[in-house]
Amino acid sequence: MRIVLINPPNTYELIGNDPVIIKDQQGVSPPLGILYIAAYLKSVGHHEVHIIDAQAESLTHAEVAQRVEDLQANAVGLTAMTFTLMDVKLVIEEVRKRLKVPIIVGGPHTAIYAEETLLPKGLGADYVVVGEGEVTLANLLDQVELGKSNIPRIWKQEQYIEDINELPFPARELTQLDRYYSVLAKETPTTNAFSSRGCPFACSFCDRPALGKGFRAMNAKRVVDEMEWCIEHGIKEIMFYDDTFSTSKKRVHEICNEIKRRRLAWQENNHWQWKIGWDIRTRVNVVDPSLIQNMAEAGCERIHFGVESAVPQVVKELQKGITTEQVEDAFALCKQHGIKTLAYFMMGNPTETREDVEETLKLSQRIKPDYMQMTILSPFPATAIYFRALKEGLLDEDVWQRYSQTLEQGFRPPLWLEKFTRHELESQLRWFYSRFYLTPEFIMNRILEVKNVGQFMRYAKAGLSLLKMSLVRESKLKDSWSTRKAYALGHP
Repeated sequence: MRIVLINPPNTYELIGNDPVIIKDQQGVSPPLGILYIAAYLKSVGHHEVHIIDAQAESLTHAEVAQRVEDLQANAVGLTAMTFTLMDVKLVIEEVRKRLKVPIIVGGPHTAIYAEETLLPKGLGADYVVVGEGEVTLANLLDQVELGKSNIPRIWKQEQYIEDINELPFPARELTQLDRYYSVLAKETPTTNAFSSRGCPFACSFCDRPALGKGFRAMNAKRVVDEMEWCIEHGIKEIMFYDDTFSTSKKRVHEICNEIKRRRLAWQENNHWQWKIGWDIRTRVNVVDPSLIQNMAEAGCERIHFGVESAVPQVVKELQKGITTEQVEDAFALCKQHGIKTLAYFMMGNPTETREDVEETLKLSQRIKPDYMQMTILSPFPATAIYFRALKEGLLDEDVWQRYSQTLEQGFRPPLWLEKFTRHELESQLRWFYSRFYLTPEFIMNRILEVKNVGQFMRYAKAGLSLLKMSLVRESKLKDSWSTRKAYALGHP
């Protein structure tokens, strides 16, 4: 069976807590979910698999559908994020104008709103895959290929994949590798990777319903094997997109030691060199001096930490489980060992005041991360903070479910509007960005670290976007928060 897997355009992506002009400069990453599925389907041996990454190739919905027709697909699979439902819907409509083939939708959205994904006013999918898609989609396609009647329309995985070491490498070879980059990277192309699935922590603003809470990790050999594949294919940097890379510090030490054993990182004239750099996301309370040192020697160039707020009460409301002392210690360790840092902050949180936000800015000035991302808290579906908003009356209905059922135009993701209006929060966020980034010290540090023309151009584009966001008139601020094309089409 010829299956075409699609990462849809993000033309109408909902912008909930980041301005469009910030999101547009972050880079383009491979769609790992469908790359894993493609690799698994190939390994089964009787499927011909193609991938269309509309975001990397800047394809329109109609162009995606035309390519599906040209490939003479027997089935189509799309990954759906709640924020890109409109784009998924438009691709489905364009495909159906050209072909009569089964359309299957999976991704994080279906783990929450599976029934809604089938509704004609929703996405109108023929079949829905819920949870990890590798095995489940393969089983569904077998039934479709055999022409079975009365095939269930919703397919839920029976159990999580326990040993993820057995999964083949993501099928990056089915994409155009040179199209992927990160604004933070020194060199391109870049890629992303998962070395684990599941997160054992319980932040109230986050949920991973498709992957579960249980931590399932690849061993050091499997991780470094994939790193070697990336090196052989010309990839310069890897972003490990695990929720918390160092949940097991022992495993991270093993990965670093394996990198060194294979001489992917080596010491020369008292300086460590490496064949590929890598970034991770983790928490400030699961790192220590020996781990940071080992990672720095093995090529870890950046660590992304969730800080959220400087105020203990706000951190408690978010169920983050960290302290300001842990934050300061983690950032100091990274500076000591030459690892750059990115701090994630969040505003518009329960109980938070303007003074609290100012305290968070002061914390950012003390820990001095190399980069910062501030977002406005948006209660995402199925998160503890979303259920709390419904219980406390900040939301009077399940707005995400309603949107999934109807894809109403003009929908904007909810915010926690306990103490501020939406406009006030957006203004505060713009203020925070300008106070952090538009300083002589920050600008000079970024200029001094530029290694090549490509890096300079990426920094310059991002800097101009920040400048535009900070200097645009207040009356025009709303335009920065629309979906990417909604205002151009006259949507409210």
